[in-house]
Amino acid sequence: MSVEKNKEDDDKIRECWIKNVCGHDKHAKFKPKEIYDFIIVGAGTAGCVLARELIRCIPDINILVLEAGGPDADNNGLIHLPCAFFKNFTLSDHDWGYVTQEQRMPSSVDPTKEILKNEAPYIRGKVWGGSSSLNAMIYMRGQAKEYNDWAAQGPEYKIWDWDHCLEAFNAVENNSRKNPDEKFKEFHGFNGLLPVQDSQNGIYDIMSGLIDAAKNLGIPYNDDFNGERQNGVGIYQFTIKDGRRCSLAESYLKDALKKIELHPDPKYDSFGKVTAVDVRSFAHVLNIIWDEKNKEENIAIGVRYFCNGIVREAFIAPKGEVILCGGAINSPQILMLSGIGPKENLESNNIKVRKELPVGRNLLDHPGCGIVAKSTPNAILHWSNGCEIGIIHKANGEGKIPCKDDFFDESPDLQIIATPYQDGCLNPSIELYMKKHNKFDGILLVPFLNIPSSVGYLELGSNNPFDQPKIYLNFFEKSDDLYRMISSLKLCREILKQPPLSTVYDVKEIGINDEFGQWCTNGDDMSDEDWERFLMSKAST
Repeated sequence: MSVEKNKEDDDKIRECWIKNVCGHDKHAKFKPKEIYDFIIVGAGTAGCVLARELIRCIPDINILVLEAGGPDADNNGLIHLPCAFFKNFTLSDHDWGYVTQEQRMPSSVDPTKEILKNEAPYIRGKVWGGSSSLNAMIYMRGQAKEYNDWAAQGPEYKIWDWDHCLEAFNAVENNSRKNPDEKFKEFHGFNGLLPVQDSQNGIYDIMSGLIDAAKNLGIPYNDDFNGERQNGVGIYQFTIKDGRRCSLAESYLKDALKKIELHPDPKYDSFGKVTAVDVRSFAHVLNIIWDEKNKEENIAIGVRYFCNGIVREAFIAPKGEVILCGGAINSPQILMLSGIGPKENLESNNIKVRKELPVGRNLLDHPGCGIVAKSTPNAILHWSNGCEIGIIHKANGEGKIPCKDDFFDESPDLQIIATPYQDGCLNPSIELYMKKHNKFDGILLVPFLNIPSSVGYLELGSNNPFDQPKIYLNFFEKSDDLYRMISSLKLCREILKQPPLSTVYDVKEIGINDEFGQWCTNGDDMSDEDWERFLMSKAST
């Protein structure tokens, strides 16, 4: 009964709000046309950096940044607390709420059988800073080989080679490592706006034990995952400063907002032009506005967006630009809603095709899947972000436990993120354990397939800009992805058996073959078919 009453109250308040907004706009006497030199769609990682670089490097311009979410301060400060990053995943006001599509595909283990990949939440930031305001703050760039492979596609890709990208990374980075050696200096920047630091208050004792356990298996230590090589076990660096998360909104966007200049125009006896960045929050872009006078070329002249209850339009000045920075989901969605994309999908949703292009195709993401273990009680480091340890290795393509040669291979493809259990961590095994016990102390090992072979895609489900696109990740469509993940999961189980984890910390896995999860069909040995079922049920991003 109370739920129905609350809904009635909500509907009445919403009706009053709509009436007020529409009435106010109807009687407004002065409606200036919104014209900017640059319109940036999205205040995520790319949008924040672009806004700052443009306003600082080009004189006498103004910029409009349209962000569908709100400021990063609207959440009781949780976003800024490193130790609360697990809770950020549940901040529905700052997440797009995407859900991937359920998919059926042939089994990699037994192609005569069909397997089901369940739908799963697909967390993406809808807030100043985008996903950099929700993620685990690990500073990780990727491997030189991958950048050089992209650059090798053709002359127009040369800018993406490792040398160019390293130069850009170093320009952005402000690394605070004490007494860095010459090799470290070669791969890092120290004067950029993005703070990068080592753990400032130590790590959990059990995580030190995890490093020793990995070394017992022959995994080499690595004190810089963004240095000359990435393989090994070590402690991450983080995008944290003064005990607070430092998102791209904190480091770049807020610096861009500091520049405000007035340029009088004596010719017209007016104050002239304001040079500044204007961020409009809760502004959902509907589509691109095209120059209809030049139909041979698809020239963007502005965008339509929904903000504060009404549809608005913003335009660019001559020689200006509309820049889509909505990420891998929003940018293609906006393009398709604007008539740029696969013809069949656009026409099936009654959208006029302006240009047929494979927009939404080639969607790559890294699947991850966790192994959970309980342990003796851990001391809580309240200002730790939790994701302290990384184990980066080459996986075995047949699904076997990696060998020493794999550990020393400098082209690794798997990254295991290790974290002590923290409140807010959503894992079915932990949830089942907590229903029976009042307290849980333990660790999580989560392998991520950094270089997947499987390729996904997204498409429109309707022409409604507020509807979610259909996201098909196609995780494990290629059998080598499945077997490489199985290889890393087997390694995780082997690490948990090593001292001092098994001895000093009494670590025992849960959720594999116990009351909190039954995945083994033959004792404690997981068959490849068991692992496939496990991954299809639990894998996420």
